[in-house]
Amino acid sequence: MSDKNSPNNDRGQAYTLEGFVSAMVVLMAVLFALQSVVITPTSGGLSDRSVQAQIQQEAQDALVVSDQEGNLNLSNTIRKWDATDDSGDKEQFYKASVPGPDGKTTYNTTEFANQSQLGSILEQRFANNGYSYNVELIYENESEFNTTYLVYQGAPSPDAVTASYVVTLYKEDTLTVDEDDGITLPAAHGDHNHNYPIPETTNTDLVYNVVEVRVIVW
Repeated sequence: MSDKNSPNNDRGQAYTLEGFVSAMVVLMAVLFALQSVVITPTSGGLSDRSVQAQIQQEAQDALVVSDQEGNLNLSNTIRKWDATDDSGDKEQFYKASVPGPDGKTTYNTTEFANQSQLGSILEQRFANNGYSYNVELIYENESEFNTTYLVYQGAPSPDAVTASYVVTLYKEDTLTVDEDDGITLPAAHGDHNHNYPIPETTNTDLVYNVVEVRVIVW
């Protein structure tokens, strides 16, 4: 029978204590690592279906909220077109300055936030958290559909999510840039001094065109 006060017994207790402390250190390290993991757009977060669904719902909510009454709603944003100046260089949405893929200028995310309620929501929720997004206007032009960009940040990734909202433009609607107040959409599209890109495509007395506002986030 071994003596509990023997050196071997003390050594065994020391080993046991050392093993316990080591296990605690490993456990604390694992817990710390788990708490430090953050899903970001660059770490494949959008490949998760639940994350995709959440981002899509937030983009859809942004569109719905942005179309509420007010001077920064979606219809107002779509009609914020700048007239061509004397040199013929200004043919763009008001304050847009970034070259787009269709040859027209688009907004950067900061200026789009200044010019529209949708831009403000998208900047706070997505741009400030490292996400990229495009904002497109899809509309009928005679027998085909055209796309004009409000924001263009490049080609979306394969796991990008899309949300859309339909806005009706009316023939009595006017451009919303201050200096162009009172110019109706039919006049703005037909006048070479304005060249509003969205044409009149209906035969009704009221409706000018129907525009899909599409947000793509990745």
